[in-house]
Parts: sequence; C-alpha cells; structure tokens
Amino acid sequence: MIAISLIGEQPIPNLLPLLYLRPYMAILVYSDRTEKVTRRLQRLLGRHDIKTHTLCTDAYDIQKIQANLQEFLTSQRLEKAELIFNLTGGTKTMVIAAYKLARKYKAPFFYLQSEGKSSILYRYCFNEEEIRYERKTLRSLLTIDDYLGAYLDDPYPQWTGPKDHFEQAIGEALKEAMDEVKVGVTLAPALEVDLVVRVNNQVGVIQAKTGGAALRKDGLNQLNAACEQRYLGTYTYKILVINQRWDDTRTNLLELAEAWRIKVIEVPSFTDATPWLSIEDQEYLRKQVKQVLSG
Repeated sequence: MIAISLIGEQPIPNLLPLLYLRPYMAILVYSDRTEKVTRRLQRLLGRHDIKTHTLCTDAYDIQKIQANLQEFLTSQRLEKAELIFNLTGGTKTMVIAAYKLARKYKAPFFYLQSEGKSSILYRYCFNEEEIRYERKTLRSLLTIDDYLGAYLDDPYPQWTGPKDHFEQAIGEALKEAMDEVKVGVTLAPALEVDLVVRVNNQVGVIQAKTGGAALRKDGLNQLNAACEQRYLGTYTYKILVINQRWDDTRTNLLELAEAWRIKVIEVPSFTDATPWLSIEDQEYLRKQVKQVLSG
C-alpha cells in the first residue's frame, strides 16, 4: 500500500491513519507553509518503520498540484500500485486535486474526524458510479512522545519530572485512570507544562497551581501559550488544577477559562499542612480529567 497524505498545519490527522494503516510507503505532499510539519512527521514515521517520500507543491493551484502528483507517481512507477489517499489535511485546493487523481485511478481515500473525543476514520471507495464508505473508530495508536514529537522540533520535548508535591500528587492520582501520564515537560525555552496526560489518542496538558498562584491567571496564560498553533496546536486539551476555590468574587477568571476552553478543576484538600489529595479529591480529579479527554 502507498498512502498519499496531504500535509496541513495539524500533524495528528496525518499521523494517526498512517499508524493505523501501516503502509509500505507514505508520500507526504506539502507546501512551503507546512514544510516543518512534514519534516517532523517524516522523522516520527521513520521511528515507526514507515518509509516516506516528500513532494513539495503549490498550496492553491489545482492544476499544478494535480500535475505534480501525477508526475511523481509516473516517475516513481507507482501508477499501478495499491494507492490510498488521505484527504484530511492540506488546503481545500490540494484536496480537490488529490480527489481527482483518486477518482482517475479508482483508488480509495479516507478522512479522519478528530475534532471530538475520539478519532474516527471514514474510508471511501469507488463502486461503479457510487462512493461507498465505512466508519472505524481508531484504537490507541500513539504515545505522548509521538504526540509531542509531531509538534515540536529537537531538542524538545525535555522531561524534567515533578517540581513540587502538588504535581506529584496529581500525577499519582491520575495514573490509574489514564493510558499515560508524564510529569514535567519543557516545550520550548521558557515554556513548560506541569503534566501531560493521554486517553486513547486524545492528549491534554495540565498546569498545577497552589496558594496565591492559583488565584491569578498565570496558569491560564501558560496553557494558552502551550497550545498556540506554533506549539501543541488547538486540538490539545487544556486543564488547570488548583487547590483554591474560584468563588463568585473571581468570576472573571472562570469566564476567561471558559472563553479559552480551559477546564478548571478545584482540589482544595491539598494544603501546606496536608500536602496530599484526599480520596474524594483524587476521585473527583480522575473523573474530571477523563471526562475532558474521553467524554
């Protein structure tokens, strides 16, 4: 199988189907806007023993995109190979060009729905004049290291471990409810997050704040910065865990968190005098984080 993937600004819709399909070769079709994303994917796929070729093309000229793809397939003698097209990423014009080639070769194509709490792969095939499809919910395919590696350039991420007892307590409480938990990571110079958690293929980052820091918007700012387009992207879930209550006198912070799509979880049992989470707060924390990632 030869998989032709259109590379957009979000790498996961290309990474997940390739990890699921395990093609002999992946052709990564990109424009000058997505070269960095392509290089990261190429590096990651190599670690998973998937061969890659890259093809740079125009982002908006349909005829040129189609001609570049056709020329590549011809020059590499791949026209009679078992082709499959990923129409999830890239620009809309790249999708149109790739669809035209898929139709020409009667090759199947697919689209990954990843906006919700699960990863659903829609596989389409040409059947005479009709297009038929099947729907598949993808199992857990990637690790936290895969996920971060798709967004970050070497030498990041750098794992640092817990900085304090609060981070450690949160990590310990979440271990039994998550598929994976890692504590302490540097994403870029002067940009850190306290924990990264994963359920299936959904990943979230957590900032943990206590005392006065929990009553300021520092944690919200840090989460927003971590999930900018140039770092972890907009599909990474953002969670703030605090040991304070944001009561009615601080509704502006709650409103801001909601506007920025940040889940705030209050676990007030952790104090300087009792530096651990109560059984009730541990259960509440696990339930809330799992709900964010898997519904």
